[in-house]
Amino acid sequence: MDSESSTSGEKEGAQLAKNQSSKFLKYSGLATQMLGTILLFTWGGYKLDEYQQNEVPVWTLILSLTSIAGSLYMLIRGFTKS
Repeated sequence: MDSESSTSGEKEGAQLAKNQSSKFLKYSGLATQMLGTILLFTWGGYKLDEYQQNEVPVWTLILSLTSIAGSLYMLIRGFTKS
């Protein structure tokens, strides 16, 4: 009987480790997606400002703030789905 309880304990431990690993991958994926979105939009804004020769980096500000808002939306949506 002791071998059965230790086997079920091992299964629960393995399931817990798998679940924690899955959550880690999910949230690290969200963080990577947020970073990529913010960097891409900011770079695009910088290039637009450079192309238009703006003195004030209007596009950089607009696109970087838009990407931050979008990333926060994706983050909140990701948390509520779990």
